[in-house]
Amino acid sequence: MKSLEFSSFTELADRINARYVEEEDALFLVMLGQEYAVRHDGVYLHGQRAPEAHTKVILDYLYSSGTAFSQVPWRPIGDFSLSTATEFRKKVELPITSYATEIIARASALLPMVDASMVKSLIGSDIAFTVKALPKVYLHVELSQETQEFPAEAWVLFSNNAREFLAVSSLRILTEAFKDRLLSLMRIY
Repeated sequence: MKSLEFSSFTELADRINARYVEEEDALFLVMLGQEYAVRHDGVYLHGQRAPEAHTKVILDYLYSSGTAFSQVPWRPIGDFSLSTATEFRKKVELPITSYATEIIARASALLPMVDASMVKSLIGSDIAFTVKALPKVYLHVELSQETQEFPAEAWVLFSNNAREFLAVSSLRILTEAFKDRLLSLMRIY
């Protein structure tokens, strides 16, 4: 990881809202409720090398040009790339939709584990929550249960500044990691 090898973690820490620990010469930042250690030789989760996809997102975040957090207006993936909107719907929103009722029922146990908190719905859905995906990149999730008139539904939106911190490919990976983490936590809790 040549990009990490010569990085000044003290300079990066302030801009991206990470914690620098001088004794370990490492940055610590939380992504989707899990703390990652960024060292000069790589990115670690629970003392092991982080999955390659997670490392890609974190490196993209570290070396982005973004500086300020700007939450609203929330933006759909289509605002950043129309070509990935259909794939995003299929790989992220539809799998979450399949478990909407269970997620809603178990929200109080699940949401803290992905660094999320309930918020007022923007569209009158059954539940809405904001996920602190990275210190300066948030997700807004709206879930509706199936009714006699309408099928279950899930919408995932990005903080207004998301594209300043992550490439579209990293936004997609981040939301897929969120979906995977949320659904795997449902099996455990």
